[in-house]
This record gives sequence, structure tokens and C-alpha cells, in this order.
Amino acid sequence: MMLQRTRGFTLIELMIVVAIIGILASLAVSAYQTYTVRAQVSEAITFAANAKVPIVDAFTNSGTPPADRLAAGMSANPGDTQGSYVASVNVVNGRVDIVFGNDAHQAIFGKTLSLTPYVPATGATVAWRCGYGSVPNGTSEMSGGGVTSPYQPGTIDPRYLPSACRQ
Repeated sequence: MMLQRTRGFTLIELMIVVAIIGILASLAVSAYQTYTVRAQVSEAITFAANAKVPIVDAFTNSGTPPADRLAAGMSANPGDTQGSYVASVNVVNGRVDIVFGNDAHQAIFGKTLSLTPYVPATGATVAWRCGYGSVPNGTSEMSGGGVTSPYQPGTIDPRYLPSACRQ
């Protein structure tokens, strides 16, 4: 009588499969967290867009970068502009400083992202430098009346920023 051997997976083969699944899952979780943080940063840039218009208007009318939110024609309290991931939007000599808070991911909570205005020599539209991005071609920092919009990249890790905000 001939014994039939059953076919199946050995314990070692199953352990290898489980290890591979674990490695792939850890990579997926890391990629998803980065994606989530980038989405939160995108919301912040949208909030900054709401502050850009009054800054440009104030500069066009006075020839000087607005010193703060009030000078830009906004409310004095930076916390008045906030969202799910943005705790406040402040104006410092024309520069927009966004502080993350509320439901923001711990990787960006309490950190800032800055947008600095630059004016072309031709007097065309104001260009904005986001985070660690390069200086817009043919421009200089917004200045007038002895005030200059000082460049500051912010404190967020560049990997979480959109490509336009990285070097």
C-alpha cells in the first residue's frame, strides 16, 4: 500500500508570507501618513490665499507692506482665520505666517509655514514664495517706506510641502 502525502504549505513558508505582508503594511501606513499631512498643508495654503488679496491691496494703496493683519484690512486677531488644521494666519510686514493646530497631525502641530511676497521690477502681479521654494524670477522682496517683507521658510519638514514650496 502506497502512502499519499498531503500537499500544503510548510510553517516556514507561511511565516515568510506573514513577514512580507507585515513589511508591506508598514510601508503603506507610512506613505498614508505623509499623504495625510500633505493634504493638511494644502488646506493651509488655501487659507493663505485669503490673506494674500488684502496684503496686495494694502501694498498697492500705500506702497508699504502691511505691518500686521489690521494694516492689511483684516481683523487684528490671527485666530480669526482658522480651520480644521490651521490654528491661525498672521501677517508680519506683508509675509503670511500660518500656524498649524486644532486637528493637525502631530508632525506639523504647532509648526509654521510662511509665504513671502515678492514684487517684480516691472510692477506686475505680486509673486509669492512658499516655504523653501526658490525666489520668483525677476523679483525682489516686497518693500517700501523702510519696511521689507523678510523671508522665512517656516518650521515644517520640507517633505510635507508641495513641490513648489520645496527647493
